[in-house]
Amino acid sequence: MVLMPKAFLLPIDDTEESLRPIRFLTQLYADRSEISLTVHYLVPSLPPVYAEGRLSPAQVAKKKEFLRKREEAAQRACARAKQVLLESGFSEDIIHEFVQEKELTVAHHACRLADIKRVDAVLFPKQASSRLEGFLKGDHTSALLHHCLVSPIWFVDNPVDISRAVVCVSEHAASVRALDHALFMLEGTSTRIDVVHFSKRLSKKIVAEGRESSAEMDRWVADQPKEVRENYAKALDMIGQSSIEAERLRLVAAPHSGKVAADILAYCAEQRAGIVVLGHGGSEGTWGFLKSSVTKKILADFRHQAVWVNQ
Repeated sequence: MVLMPKAFLLPIDDTEESLRPIRFLTQLYADRSEISLTVHYLVPSLPPVYAEGRLSPAQVAKKKEFLRKREEAAQRACARAKQVLLESGFSEDIIHEFVQEKELTVAHHACRLADIKRVDAVLFPKQASSRLEGFLKGDHTSALLHHCLVSPIWFVDNPVDISRAVVCVSEHAASVRALDHALFMLEGTSTRIDVVHFSKRLSKKIVAEGRESSAEMDRWVADQPKEVRENYAKALDMIGQSSIEAERLRLVAAPHSGKVAADILAYCAEQRAGIVVLGHGGSEGTWGFLKSSVTKKILADFRHQAVWVNQ
């Protein structure tokens, strides 16, 4: 099978924590020949005092020192990231560096660059601990979801069991885009894929192995709202056209208790699925929807998993 190239963006700072997603990539992709990765580093913006037209000799000296230290910090961070990537089996010619001055938020810079580079995913470690002093310090989840409307985001919390992925397909169009993304990104891997719809109307789980639906599944789908039926048909079509082997796929309809986020994480724990793929969207706009969204709850509660978010 000929693998399609896949491109990633990895925002980094001066910490080892920012490099954690690299481990996940090396686990997921045994063959890394068709993967390219852009390392993105932000340098501090120039203090306004140094931007003035007329500087004293002392200020000129301080400005030169500031710029020198800034450049050295960027070189060290990028060199360390490159070293880790090379040690992890990535070839030097597919590693790219992009250094820019920080003028906006980390999320805004990363998502803007992701759109320009047309990457397949932006890699981000789960919320960095408060002790970190780099630019990735703090929780950028909401800002990333706000700005990354085109490029999917992969939130990673190592170690991750890559043996199974759960793709949640619902009545929302974003969930179908999430499935399309997962089928593409998981080609050439050994990860098994559960395409799951959670429903209050179910009292027991329905499972159809492989690419084809089952009679029981078809009867259940026929009784669902129009949006669910349409997305299920789209999902079957995508699966049929994908290069994922039939033995790695199964269609699942699972009951839920009304707490969808908790039910998704519980299902993942039961199936030992380390990858969760979500479609994020809402009629009230990104910020309003975030207040109570399934996505936000999962991103707050997931542990030792990779959560892929598509919008």
